[in-house]
Amino acid sequence: MGQNYPLKTVAVALSGGIDSALSAYLLKKEGFQVIGLHANFGFSPDSPLPWLEKISSFLQIPLKVFSFKEVFQQKVVNYFISEYKRGRTPNPCIVCNPVIKFGLLFEKGISLGADFFATGHYARLAPAPWGEGLTIARGLDKSKEQSYFLQRLTQQYLKQILFPLGTWTKEKVRIMAREIGLPVNPKGESQDICFLPKGGYREFLLEQGPPDLIRAGDIVDIQGNKIGTHQGLFAYTIGQRRGLGLPAAEPFYVVRMEPDRNRLVIGGKKDLESSSCLLSDCHFLCRPLDIDDLEVSVQVRYRHKAAQARLRVGNDQKISVYFKGPQKAVTPGQAAVIYWGDLVLGGGWIEETR
Repeated sequence: MGQNYPLKTVAVALSGGIDSALSAYLLKKEGFQVIGLHANFGFSPDSPLPWLEKISSFLQIPLKVFSFKEVFQQKVVNYFISEYKRGRTPNPCIVCNPVIKFGLLFEKGISLGADFFATGHYARLAPAPWGEGLTIARGLDKSKEQSYFLQRLTQQYLKQILFPLGTWTKEKVRIMAREIGLPVNPKGESQDICFLPKGGYREFLLEQGPPDLIRAGDIVDIQGNKIGTHQGLFAYTIGQRRGLGLPAAEPFYVVRMEPDRNRLVIGGKKDLESSSCLLSDCHFLCRPLDIDDLEVSVQVRYRHKAAQARLRVGNDQKISVYFKGPQKAVTPGQAAVIYWGDLVLGGGWIEETR
């Protein structure tokens, strides 16, 4: 940033936490007229409103709160439940971002007269390496950067988005917030899944999911031999080691789920490795004309170190990813994000592994 924007207005998505609050502070300091926006999903047991009001008062900016409970239930929560029912591990943040935060909330900001929309994500914008327009780039703080969650945004919105913290480290954010006395919720740190209760996703699914989510079935080894019983596939994820309740000389891991047969397949550490995966419902922020055999890096979950890979497009437009080295716990249902250096090209949903 480092520019001056006199008389320009920016709507900032506020959560009550430190990142979004400091983003609003920095933008105001840059010369923007700032409007604070908050999306209420209706699932949080502790309302952030008292902290949002403190932030609004401290920064002397207006605050607008919008309820998106119904659409959040339809688009995010129902997807979350249905993926677990299919024996897959969902990523609700990647679904939520283009629909709600960078969709409905963005539009609310523009309708209020904002020229730009900003969030506290640790990500940057950069010129697209192919074609025109922009793409998402990794934030400079490698331990906090969040470009992975933003791969399904569209060019339509990128030209009006700002990421004030893209070049900041988390430690620098904390120091600045202390120095200026920014009032933020000490519990406002972003969670992996914001709508889950403290008990975690299993408790949420038991409360919100359909009765047939809980179906006992066989636990089998790689050869198909029954070695135990599970109480519902929803309670497991690929790579899980703890909670299997199976005595063994060597540790067992969840290798895959077979929802059609209601079976949980377990194996050794080596059985977790995949040399390739298939992506469906692919979306690109920028795309070269020919991506067959393009050498890229692919990140198969948020904390995964992106792996070198080649791409191949099928006749059905699904993309096969061939890793240069075996990758552990590549999980159906998760998003795979395709990078060119630090730049996001696009990505898709992991349909199967090989």
